[in-house]
Amino acid sequence: MRKWLTALLALPTLALATPLSPGQHQLLQGFLHRGCVKRTPASDGAGQPSSAQVERYCQCASEKLASTFTSEEVMGVLTGQIKKDDPRGKKRMKEASAACGQYLEQP
Repeated sequence: MRKWLTALLALPTLALATPLSPGQHQLLQGFLHRGCVKRTPASDGAGQPSSAQVERYCQCASEKLASTFTSEEVMGVLTGQIKKDDPRGKKRMKEASAACGQYLEQP
């Protein structure tokens, strides 16, 4: 049974692709945004991005990342069927980070 479930989760989400409702999307995006701000160093000194840069980066990255999830995937994460270290999630995070990295560049 577990192998079957793992195989099912590895399939593209075309068959199980219920988009998040606007409220679900907003909730997930807010959660991702708060986590991003906590994990991204900021300062008003030289060498690190400013707090404003981190805010813009996290807004962009969390929005891009939240838009990639389906309702089924969110439920899979919440129920433990999809683990935090799932390679698909890591790939999505890298893509969102790369798409928004310009906000962390020094002027």
